[in-house]
Amino acid sequence: MDSKKPRSQADLKYHNLQLVFDLLKREGPMSRAALAKRTGLSATSMTRIVNELQRIGLITEHAITATPGMSGRPGTLLEVRADAAYCLCVDTMPNLNKVTLVNLAARNVAYRELFIAAGASFQRMAEALKGMLPELCRDAGVSFKQVACCGVSVSGHVLANGRISASSQLQWADVDGVGILERVLGMPAYVENDCKAALLGEQYLLSCAGENTENIVYLKLGWAGVGSAAIVDGRLLRGSRNAAGEIGRFNAQLEGMHAEKCEYKGSLECTISESAVISRAKSIDPAYGSLSSINEGLRAGDARLRAMFEEVCEYIAIAVSDISCAYNPDTIILSGNLLASCIGCYETVMQFVQKRLTRSIQPNLTVRLTKMGSNAGLYGISCIVVEETVKRMLMKSSAGI
Repeated sequence: MDSKKPRSQADLKYHNLQLVFDLLKREGPMSRAALAKRTGLSATSMTRIVNELQRIGLITEHAITATPGMSGRPGTLLEVRADAAYCLCVDTMPNLNKVTLVNLAARNVAYRELFIAAGASFQRMAEALKGMLPELCRDAGVSFKQVACCGVSVSGHVLANGRISASSQLQWADVDGVGILERVLGMPAYVENDCKAALLGEQYLLSCAGENTENIVYLKLGWAGVGSAAIVDGRLLRGSRNAAGEIGRFNAQLEGMHAEKCEYKGSLECTISESAVISRAKSIDPAYGSLSSINEGLRAGDARLRAMFEEVCEYIAIAVSDISCAYNPDTIILSGNLLASCIGCYETVMQFVQKRLTRSIQPNLTVRLTKMGSNAGLYGISCIVVEETVKRMLMKSSAGI
């Protein structure tokens, strides 16, 4: 039996409600007739589905408009009610947490930054978040009761149940992230790895643009680590402990090269992470202590820096080539300050990719920069929690609760 097919009347109802809601969310206002045509559902079924979505407050009538090319009574357009609920979203980083309140269209309605001392516990972060929530609600002009859930994006190994197994950057280990958030905030919570969250956000943006998203990979060059996430045949790969895509420990070179102080010598994170590149640049000249100073050195024509920079770009291309062979994606999305800020980094990486790509495996690989930049994790977690919020509302309706 196809597990995707509805197995009961409640499943069928949920499937149809989700189908119509997703179509309106992705493509905007649409008439009942257009929805019936797009979904293949009868006019009677569509009326019943629309009435139910209106009853639970997820959609509303948009306006009265004449249907192009048709005579008779004008059609009523329907659209998603973005203000039906709100979600609290957090992208955690050392010292700084990006916090936003989003509506059901995953659009920011309020944004703040939460500063937490390095090494602070997850519990402390959750309590500070609780203190900030009234301010966010005031900024957005919404009540606390309208906030349906919370989602947190974490750089590190996050288990499928939202427990944080390890985050070296945030100094968290074996933390019940979901449990702490739900106790402190009093609402459903979700915790996800930042790369997996970002990939799901990028997938949504690509699908809205009509692009194929069945096989894509997200590669992030972070400050102190390198991570990735993959969607293969339309499914997000998770692995036995939700760690699929943790490529930072992949070997990139002989152990010890340029990584004397790294625990995992020769790994990608000791070779192409932002801090690793800056460390190598400083060994050339102590003045190269930031990406901006490295750019100045490249502009000035420092030959030693240029040679080092090109070597780093080739290692990034090696990572891209390895990912292409491992997952066979159509698209690889690159993210990180190194790629976004360093002059010619992306272009140089692509030159090496063209030389190293195994064309018998993927002759038409698309490699592009992230659409959301440094906010990819935040946007991704907002897409996740909005989807989960809508899912809960639809499941309650389908079960007659």
